[in-house]
Amino acid sequence: MKRAHRPASTRGASGAPAGSPGLKGFILLAVLIGLGLLASRGWLRAYSYWHDELFSIGAASADSWADLFQAWILPDTHPPLHLVLLKLWIGLFGSGEIPARLLSLIPAWLSLIAIAVATRRGGFTRQLIAVLFVGTSPLFSLYSQEVRPYGWALLFATTAVATMTLLWRSQLQGGAISTPQRRRLRLGFALSLLLLSLTHYFGVMYAVTLIALDLRARAPCLGRRRHGLLLLLSLAVWPLLHGLLGSGGGRAGWIQSEPVISVIKAAFNAVFPAFSVALALALIAGLSLALMARQQRQERPASLQQALRQEPNAAEAVQLLVGMAVFVGLICLIDLVKPLSVERYFIVLLPALALALADAGQALINVGSRQARHATVLVLVVVLSMHLWHAQEVLAAKIHPQENYKQLAGFLRSTDLCHSGCSSVSAKQNRLRPYFDAIKMIRIDLDQPDSLATARLPFVGLHGEQKLIRPLLASHPQASCWEPRQSSPSSTFVVLDPDPGVRPRSFGLRTCDRQKGAA
Repeated sequence: MKRAHRPASTRGASGAPAGSPGLKGFILLAVLIGLGLLASRGWLRAYSYWHDELFSIGAASADSWADLFQAWILPDTHPPLHLVLLKLWIGLFGSGEIPARLLSLIPAWLSLIAIAVATRRGGFTRQLIAVLFVGTSPLFSLYSQEVRPYGWALLFATTAVATMTLLWRSQLQGGAISTPQRRRLRLGFALSLLLLSLTHYFGVMYAVTLIALDLRARAPCLGRRRHGLLLLLSLAVWPLLHGLLGSGGGRAGWIQSEPVISVIKAAFNAVFPAFSVALALALIAGLSLALMARQQRQERPASLQQALRQEPNAAEAVQLLVGMAVFVGLICLIDLVKPLSVERYFIVLLPALALALADAGQALINVGSRQARHATVLVLVVVLSMHLWHAQEVLAAKIHPQENYKQLAGFLRSTDLCHSGCSSVSAKQNRLRPYFDAIKMIRIDLDQPDSLATARLPFVGLHGEQKLIRPLLASHPQASCWEPRQSSPSSTFVVLDPDPGVRPRSFGLRTCDRQKGAA
């Protein structure tokens, strides 16, 4: 039986391409800078905030800390960390789009650096795959550009999983990490979970999952099992206070879910949108390798399987995937009571999946034949390319912008059409800050009979109010509906008098998509 030849001059012991540390460092630095620039695309354009971002800006612009907690955080469905940080941030740098979005870009960039640092050992290919998978993810690109808590959730999930894998490896290698370093990593693990739990409630559930996994592995990250109990109690403090003092988080009522199936779909679409393509390519590659081995009368598949069982990277990949499966199962159970299947919430799983795929790729490269290595590289290139393309597609839609409150408010300010007041369902509430602060708005009550027929024009429509376009135009037959250029047709609009005295087209507005308004 002729054995495959592996030239020693082209590969290192770890399975990574051979080369000087300086070359590897240069490649990694170039990848980090490139991914950082792609994630920052559009950042300096100061495009309009959209609906959810305006909630964050409105909250962080509260007059006092007491108002922030009483009127915004306690009635909200999220823990307080992001809004607290944002209030401090805009107090220093203002609520403009560029400085406010920088507060999301920073943790996103730090997530890439953290995963690069954590994967310095285990093979350069492993490090590169992990960084590339996170950096090309649509979730990474989208939420590094949005004034929401998801960039911070990604950072703390990354540091938690990274420290966990380092401590796991130390346990398997018989204490390869010094005692002081182990203590620092354990402290970092605990702090990461605490901060993650204060960033998002999916973070709380994911932190509980990681603690359970660590306890099952004899607590290499916690040190002692009783420390896990103390950490769990710490994680429960804010949810208990929020439940006692808050309003129950009614804003989550918009989530529509099909039990179990919706959760699984949301999880895959969020962290692995190219999963079906990757699975098909992997099956084709595996079948091709098995047929080639059979034709050559070799037992390569069996030997590969045995080698993978002894490969540390493969064992770690299995542990990470099991943890993800447990977490998704937990969400499925909770979803039966309270729907939670929103794709962006699963951003906490992105670092674990990146490390699992990096481990699997490095393991196949370490122990596989030349054909197996080539097949692994092919699958990874296709998956990463698809993720990058999709990430840039969704980011382009966001910075178009997605909902152009800024241009609509600029039109109303420039024309002074609201000098006697403009009608709005949401007048002077959170969704109108900061763009409409200087515009006189009159709130109308839709529960009152003929409220739309008697409403003063112009009428300003915001996110979720497209359904009002048709009845407004029916009540005011000579009126016209206009919207700024935005990715979501008729999401933000204004209904004007028959002869408003201005030409909306000259301000960049266009007629509303009436079919969408009639839906």
